[in-house]
This record gives sequence, structure tokens and C-alpha cells, in this order.
Amino acid sequence: MKKNALILLLSLQLTSCAFPSYTFQDQKMQTGIDFSSGKWLLNGIDSPYKINDKLTKLAINDFDKLIRTNLNYAPVTKGLLLPKNIPFNPNLTELKNLKLGNDFDYFINLKAKVLKDEIGVIDFTVTNSLKESYKNEVEIEIEIYDLNNSEIIYSKTIKGSVEISKNSQDFYIAKTTDGLILGAYKKLIRDINKKSI
Repeated sequence: MKKNALILLLSLQLTSCAFPSYTFQDQKMQTGIDFSSGKWLLNGIDSPYKINDKLTKLAINDFDKLIRTNLNYAPVTKGLLLPKNIPFNPNLTELKNLKLGNDFDYFINLKAKVLKDEIGVIDFTVTNSLKESYKNEVEIEIEIYDLNNSEIIYSKTIKGSVEISKNSQDFYIAKTTDGLILGAYKKLIRDINKKSI
């Protein structure tokens, strides 16, 4: 019993946690987003395969709570006249085409991507590497468009990262890129909730 407690104590002393950091980049924001009226369309979410189902379910659930009228998710909504891939940052013609024949008032685009994936959930640093540090880094972006006026009303990018030094003798417990994406998404939804009308 004492031996197990000693091993646990030593392992806790040799273990470090690498804490994630998140950076917000505002692009465009009106005074608030009014979710109380209109027809809303959530585009198919562009994200890494492993996390896509979970992120999609979270987004549908969260926006369904925010939008008190009518949320439609593009990949499962029948009868839509939409291009196969609606790009991020669509031009004026693409926005007008979204409005024509679909009768939606608002359009939500959400995507997440991995920028660096160098650390596992439990990671031993390699002290003889040429690299100074190892990093997991992700980015999540959202755009919300008013299709009646063909203009963007909310846009934000959030970067999430975690980093460990190569010179440490510890082994680290750190967030994976999937965990960072979910963490960044939760911060994004909190920001939208705080700023919505």
C-alpha cells in the first residue's frame, strides 16, 4: 500500500499539465445578433473528420436553443436549391443566390482546422530534438450573414493552442487538437450568447 502511494506521489511530481490558451480575433460584429425571428440556415460544418460528428451535434443543439424560430441544417434539409460547397466568405453574388429560391433570412458558416498537431494527450518530450518546443494549435471560425441585406453581421476567429518545452524532464498531460477545437467552440458560443439580443 505504501509502495503504491509512493509511486503515485512520484508520478504526480514528474507530471506536468500543459494548459491551453485561446485568442479571439474579432472581424465583424454589430451591437448584437437578434435570434428571435427569421429563418436560419446552418451550413454543413467543415472540420477534421474525427471531431466533425461531435462538433456538428454541439452546433445544432446550441443554435437550436439560441434561435427561437426556425433552424435548418443544410445537409439534412430537403428541397434546398444550394450549391454543393458554400464557401467561407462568400461574395455578393453567392449571397444573393443563397437567398433566391430558399427563403432564408440568415446563414451560418462554421469551420475548424488543425494548424499544428505535435503533442499527444500524454507526451514525453524528446530532449535531443532540434525543435525548441512542441505545439498543438487549432483555429475555429464563424460567419453569420443577413441574407436579406446580403451582408455579414458577425464574424469571429478563435485560435487555441498548447505548448511544451523540449528541455523539460517531465511528461505532460495536454489537450489534443480535438480537445482544443471543442474548447475554442465553447468559448465562441459563450461569446455569441453574451452578445446576442
